[in-house]
Amino acid sequence: MFNKRLEEYKNKLHLNKRQMADKLELSESYYSLIESGKRPPSKTVLNKLVSLSELPEEYWIYGVKKEDYMNNKDDFKNLAKALDIIFELNVVKNPDEIFNESNIPIDSLGKLLIEALRKDINVMAGKKK
Repeated sequence: MFNKRLEEYKNKLHLNKRQMADKLELSESYYSLIESGKRPPSKTVLNKLVSLSELPEEYWIYGVKKEDYMNNKDDFKNLAKALDIIFELNVVKNPDEIFNESNIPIDSLGKLLIEALRKDINVMAGKKK
């Protein structure tokens, strides 16, 4: 989870919450909410973490390790390209139209993969707006 990766990174730097908040130019209380998992990180916080840590955004969001990301970054780009085409063609106006209960797999793994894909599509759709 994001908050665990953030806490591990803070500990790796041997920083306390206040020091980490200062590095990210956040208030200590806001940082604490993010680290505890009570608030999701904003895009600005993600960008600062990427810059500070030199780790890809995919690491912070999904836990994809840098070496795995470098080996598979084209896979991430393929999804983005496919979604670009879908949105350019106006095939789907709302990403939620892509999924409905009748086409979601029954098993846990299928549900997990579909939910991850759904979130990626919503994030990418938000960037297009």
